[in-house]
Amino acid sequence: MARTPRHHQIEKSVIFHVVNRGILKQTIFHDHGDLSTFVACVSRYVARAGACVYHWCLIPNHYHMVIELPWPAGLSRMVGGWQHVYAVRYHRKYQTAGRLFQGRFKSQAIEKERYLLACGRYVEQNPVRAGLCAHAWHWPWSSAGFYAEGKRDALTVLDPLWQDIRKDRTGSGFWTRRWRKRGSLGAAGT
Repeated sequence: MARTPRHHQIEKSVIFHVVNRGILKQTIFHDHGDLSTFVACVSRYVARAGACVYHWCLIPNHYHMVIELPWPAGLSRMVGGWQHVYAVRYHRKYQTAGRLFQGRFKSQAIEKERYLLACGRYVEQNPVRAGLCAHAWHWPWSSAGFYAEGKRDALTVLDPLWQDIRKDRTGSGFWTRRWRKRGSLGAAGT
């Protein structure tokens, strides 16, 4: 039976925290090629939708994206599209079949002023919590390097709240150092 669209979440917000993982928590990204393929799929569908990815992270068995859409009703089509294309490429590469993702992705609407930066830091700290690296900005498959070290990537668009914080009279270097030291911006930034 077809599922109904998630209209209940799109009344006040067009920013979403999107999450999905491999079926039975299995690995869906085995190597850098898989990760690059997924980033390319996401980039393609994000561009088509006119969306912005502010924060993201890929770890071997799941992914997180913090996305703003100009047309929130397009969330399911966009995420479903990139998951479908990635699954087809994955099955072709590994000669497998069946479901790759645990099911329909999870999404939570985010209030820009109250939760966007905190959600971004949570997303970017995933590889540290998983024991994959000591510092979030060392993980190449997330937006942490973009914010902590200015490294460009194929997905990240500057978070509008981060941009506002960088304009603060203390200067951008202060907030970047604080984020790197504490892993969050603290009360002033969240």
